[in-house]
Amino acid sequence: MTKVFISKGSAATDEQRTFVDAVLEMLDTVGMSARIMGENEWSHEQPLRAIRKIMKECDGAVIIAFTRTQFDEGIELKKNQITPISNIKLPTTWNHIEASMAYSFDLPLLVVAESGLKSEGLIENGYDWRVYWTDLHPNVVKSDSFKGFLQSWKRAVDEKKQISSSTNVDLSKVSIGKLFSMLTLPQLWSLIAVLATVIALAAGSSYKLGAGKWPWQEEPNKQIQPTQKNGAAD
Repeated sequence: MTKVFISKGSAATDEQRTFVDAVLEMLDTVGMSARIMGENEWSHEQPLRAIRKIMKECDGAVIIAFTRTQFDEGIELKKNQITPISNIKLPTTWNHIEASMAYSFDLPLLVVAESGLKSEGLIENGYDWRVYWTDLHPNVVKSDSFKGFLQSWKRAVDEKKQISSSTNVDLSKVSIGKLFSMLTLPQLWSLIAVLATVIALAAGSSYKLGAGKWPWQEEPNKQIQPTQKNGAAD
């Protein structure tokens, strides 16, 4: 199965747990194996090191962002301005950390965020992916819009997996016929051009070393001249 990294906070409410379970079940249905730190992945190392190792074995990442911190009123200090803000909901910081790490590994990102979260950092539109904003009802996962969003991401993951598998091929175990079948038409023409150039250079060198003769041309037989003996004739 295709391995994908899951970034999510610890669910604190039944609503959060039910929604996360619905997403994970849908991933399993489409052939995705979820890897989750602290649930089916454990490590003695510090979190960032462990996450890096796991992500290197994955072909995609899913960010499930829901409320971790909430406050009714506050202020935002930005560009020398103090702006009152209210009803602020923030996800776990690890959503941002793990999303940025996955992006650095060029993993296709599926970002699903609870409606009402503060749109900032990696949980906002405008990067190389779109955020799927939704409430936390499990039926959302069965909707046509979510399924379409998921399938679009899955195609990117499959392409990533195919590229990764092709670059990890042990060429010492691949037959000549299989190797040629792996080449695209432009790559095949480039290979033929290189081989033709090498053959032409080798042939030219052989011609020069052969004093103007090709290697397959036989050296003409030399006539043996009779030697004259010293002394008087008989």
